[in-house]
Amino acid sequence: MLLGNVPGRRQVIGAGLALGGMLPFAAAAATPDNAATAREAANIKLVSAFCQAWSGRDVEKLIPFVAETLEYHVSEGGMVVNGAAQLRERMGPFMSGMQKIDWEIFRSAALGDIVMNDRIDHFIRPPDSGKPDNHFAVTGVFLVRNGKIQYWADYRSPDHKT
Repeated sequence: MLLGNVPGRRQVIGAGLALGGMLPFAAAAATPDNAATAREAANIKLVSAFCQAWSGRDVEKLIPFVAETLEYHVSEGGMVVNGAAQLRERMGPFMSGMQKIDWEIFRSAALGDIVMNDRIDHFIRPPDSGKPDNHFAVTGVFLVRNGKIQYWADYRSPDHKT
């Protein structure tokens, strides 16, 4: 067998995201009543609560939702946060420096332990900061294991204007 062009990580992730866009349809096909399983519903609830916790602007409110071995890809090709301790270290000062954090979730879907959400993250700085506010339209991909977020990656979403 010839290996030829073996896909790299970026291609595998891209294919996963393309397939991920079909998650709601896969769930609909898998369950006649179009309902998520109890595990999927619990995973969506966990990820939604985690996203809502950002509004508290306190990284300690995030820690209960994540595994000690969390792997968080802030953006494609960008910074990677490894572990709950590094999340605390990297995001704590950032969060506390905001006047307001608001994550608008437009839709969520789950397939087993994988949760995806379509959202806009709003980071509002104090008026005297001299820095602009930031608004990011993203698709978040989360892997939930044992009731904790083990893996999380955000990808820019062209579907929203910010």
